[in-house]
Amino acid sequence: MLSGSLYHHFPSKEAMLLEVLDSFFADIMSRQRATVERGGAPVDTLRGLLRDSLEVIGNSPDAAIVVVGESRRLSGSDGFVWLSERTVEASALWGRVLRRGVEEGSLRRDLHPVLLSLMLQSAVWGMAQWYRPSGRYDPDAAAGRLVDLFVRGIVRPGRYASQHICTLLGPARHTMPTLRRTGAADDVRVEAERRMARAPRRTDARTRIRIASNLLFEQDGYAGTTVRRIADLAGVPVGSLAHHIGSKEQLLGELLGEFLGDLRSAFDKDAADRPEPVQRLAGLIGHTVEAHACHGVSTVLAINEVRGDELPASRLSAQRAKVSDTWTRALVAGIRSGDFHPDLDPVFTQRVLRTAISTGSRIYRGMGVRDAVGLYREVALAGMAAS
Repeated sequence: MLSGSLYHHFPSKEAMLLEVLDSFFADIMSRQRATVERGGAPVDTLRGLLRDSLEVIGNSPDAAIVVVGESRRLSGSDGFVWLSERTVEASALWGRVLRRGVEEGSLRRDLHPVLLSLMLQSAVWGMAQWYRPSGRYDPDAAAGRLVDLFVRGIVRPGRYASQHICTLLGPARHTMPTLRRTGAADDVRVEAERRMARAPRRTDARTRIRIASNLLFEQDGYAGTTVRRIADLAGVPVGSLAHHIGSKEQLLGELLGEFLGDLRSAFDKDAADRPEPVQRLAGLIGHTVEAHACHGVSTVLAINEVRGDELPASRLSAQRAKVSDTWTRALVAGIRSGDFHPDLDPVFTQRVLRTAISTGSRIYRGMGVRDAVGLYREVALAGMAAS
């Protein structure tokens, strides 16, 4: 097909994207409404919602990746405001199921249904980057694994002192950052400018550029961040960027390497201080949440934008593999010691947990790092099921 003929079928690239997203959301919302309307036990319904999501991911993996990477940015654009409305509707469906589970006694009474629904949705949609139904688990089996992880928890009864979730969240428990609609008068970019203003006044140009890039990569993704936007936020002439950082790809590689290096350093130090499996896993969760909070560039990993001729691909892949291996070995050690459930799949479990944390880093930014660490630890280790 000739490139010029595209305009015979679609007036613009945005129109193509609109059709893809509209079809995708129509499919998933139809499935999930039907699942909730069928009723049944709350945990079974939750499994159905997870299965619906994984089936749609399997049917339309490319559209799912666009949803993960672009929905937040697009929802404030003309023609895409409905994305926020669909997000609110989906969260309400999931929240209703969790709330019914609390009322009927199958789920913990200290749950915060809306926050937990956002956590579960961000986890399953983040799986679009790597989950395929042709792999080890079909959608139903994978949904069962997710229920085991988030409802039952990783740690066997009596091996972890569970805490009250609402107490962990403190004043942040009523924060709903993703349910706030944004528009022209409330641009999400204002947040990056506000956070940039906290940098010390005498910070040198290179450091300001790195800070600005981290904020913008987190907020708009790598592809959506222009060098002019980086320069404007950092307060430097756009022509000087090449002098300070080389290319945008070189800067991305440097920031990602620093993020993964800091994460591995924290893991290595923690290994000596926390030999017990439960504490070791709690440490991995905490360090990962903290690293994502400190390094906005980590969002680029979450939405799979790591590509480009100037990126040190082999070095970044090796670092990511070592991070993954650290998690897997910690889970295997817990299974062998009898602290973790013996039927856990260590590789699948660590990948889901890391995905949940990375894709949820923006969702829980308004909660504060301490609250997010406590929430992820409690749900992953103890689960959401009533004791």
